[in-house]
Amino acid sequence: MRSDELRDAGALTGTALGELAQLARGVHTALADRLFTLAGKPAEPIRMLHDGIAAIAYASTEVGVKVLPAAVGLVAGAVQDPTAESVHDTARGRFALGALNGFWGDRVAERQPALAPQLRMRLNNGPMRGVPANLAHDADESVTGRLVFFAHGLCETDLCWSFAAEKRWGDRSVTYGSKLRDDDGWTPFYLNYNTGVHISANARELADQLEELVALWPVPVTEIALVGHSLGGLVARSAAHQADELGHRWVKQLRHIVGLGTPHLGAPLERFANWGTHRLARLPETRPIAVWLNRRSVGIKDLRYGALLEADWFDIDPDELLQDRVTPATLIPGVAYSMASATLSREPEGLFAHDLLVQHSSAHGIGKVRSIPFDVARTHHLGGRKHHFDLLADATVYAKLREWLAGADGAGRSSEDTDATRRRNRRTRRTRRAG
Repeated sequence: MRSDELRDAGALTGTALGELAQLARGVHTALADRLFTLAGKPAEPIRMLHDGIAAIAYASTEVGVKVLPAAVGLVAGAVQDPTAESVHDTARGRFALGALNGFWGDRVAERQPALAPQLRMRLNNGPMRGVPANLAHDADESVTGRLVFFAHGLCETDLCWSFAAEKRWGDRSVTYGSKLRDDDGWTPFYLNYNTGVHISANARELADQLEELVALWPVPVTEIALVGHSLGGLVARSAAHQADELGHRWVKQLRHIVGLGTPHLGAPLERFANWGTHRLARLPETRPIAVWLNRRSVGIKDLRYGALLEADWFDIDPDELLQDRVTPATLIPGVAYSMASATLSREPEGLFAHDLLVQHSSAHGIGKVRSIPFDVARTHHLGGRKHHFDLLADATVYAKLREWLAGADGAGRSSEDTDATRRRNRRTRRTRRAG
C-alpha cells in the first residue's frame, strides 16, 4: 500500500470502530433510561452513578478506537516505501476495496479518497487505466472496431468476470469477454469503479471516457456493446441515456446493452432495509441501529427502485420511506436491449423466482406499477437453484450473449437512420423537463 492509502486506511478503521462504539452507547443509554424510568425515584442515586461511569467509559472508548488506528496509519504511512505498489493495482486489494466501497463508497470518496476506486478500465489482461489515451496506447494489432465493455455489480470488481471460471471453463483466465474475442472478434474491456457512489455519477464518467476512447481508438469503431452484471446493467443504461442526451458521438456506434441479473425495477432487499430502518427509528432502543444502517452508501440506496438519473435522487432525502419515483430512462432507438435472470426456482414464478438478490420480474423490467418495454425475444432465464453470481460464468448465458451480440434486431440500422430520431427524443425530453 502507498503511504496515503495506509493513512486513509487507519483513519477509516478509526471512523468505523468509533461508529460501532456510538451504536453500542446509544442502545445502552436508551435501555438504561427506560429501566431507570420504570424504577422511579428510589433508583435516582444509582442512575447518577451509572450515567457518570458509562459516560467516562464510552467517551474513552470512542476516543481510543478513533485515535489509535488513525495514529498507526499515519506512522505506517510515514515509514512506507514511496515506491510501494498501490492497493488498487493488486487483485486482493481491489477485491477488498470493492466490498468496502460498495457499502460506504460515497463517504470513503469524500473522507478517505486514497481508498476510493476511480473509474478505470483494462484491455484484455492489461493494466488498469484511468485515462482513455493510455487504453488506446495499449491496443495492439489484434484489436478490432467491435468493442464490448463489461461493468461489474455492487461490491464487485473487474475481476468478478473470472468468478467460477475454472469450474465452468477449466481455465481461470477465461471470461465472456475472452470468449467473445476468440469466437467473434470483439475487443473486450473490463471496468472497475466505486459502486458506492450514485449510479448516475458512475454512468456520466463512463459516458465521458467512452467519448474520448472512441475518438482515440486506432481503428474505426463499428460496434459498441455494454454488458452489465447487477448494478452494472443500470450503469450501462444510464451511461447510454446520458450520452444520448449530451449528443456524444459514441452512441452512434452503440448497438447492444445487456443486463445480467440487473434490478431494473429495484431490489427488494434495499426496499426492506428502507422499511426496516423506519420501524427501528420508532423506539429509542433501536434508533441507533437505524442511524447506523442508514449510513449505507447512496449506490445501495439507488437500487431501491433502480434510480438511473440525477433527477431520481437530487433534492430527495434518501432515507425517507420512499415510493417509486424513478424516471424511466428512454430506450435508445437502434440499440438492442437484452436481459438475463437467474432464479432458485426452476420456473420464473412463485416465491423463489429470484436469485437471492434480484427478482426475475425486476431483471426483465416487468412490474405492477412501472414496466420497461424490453423485447421479450431478447430475454433469457437461468432456472433451478441458480444464484446471482451464476450469471457471471455460465455456458448457456454465454451462448445467449453471443447470439444477442450477433443479431441486429434493429441495432443494425445505420447511424444516419437513427440520428433524426435521437434529436427528436432529446427535444421531447427537454420539453417535458421544462414543463
